[in-house]
Amino acid sequence: MKRSKLIALMLGALIAASAAPAAEDGKALYDAKCASCHGKDGVAKPMAKGSRSFNDAAFRSESADAIAKVTSEGKGKMPGYKDKLTAEQIGAIAAHVKTLAPSK
Repeated sequence: MKRSKLIALMLGALIAASAAPAAEDGKALYDAKCASCHGKDGVAKPMAKGSRSFNDAAFRSESADAIAKVTSEGKGKMPGYKDKLTAEQIGAIAAHVKTLAPSK
């Protein structure tokens, strides 16, 4: 009986872990999909003129949902990623963007 409970607990933990994206998944996705324009630290690169720096005070007030919406639909020169990434992946990127340190 104890063994079956342990197996059930382990199975439940595995399912929960696979259902929710880990914070590092958001960082890895950001690094792969966003950093080329927005910089690894959230400071927009010169080649991406007009892109917002994610660590500016004005941007820091944006909600993760608003960031996810722009990531999904695109804005200006930035393409939308709704056909390339899942909603969970876009949410993980938005959550990571919110962790970027504010500029000094």
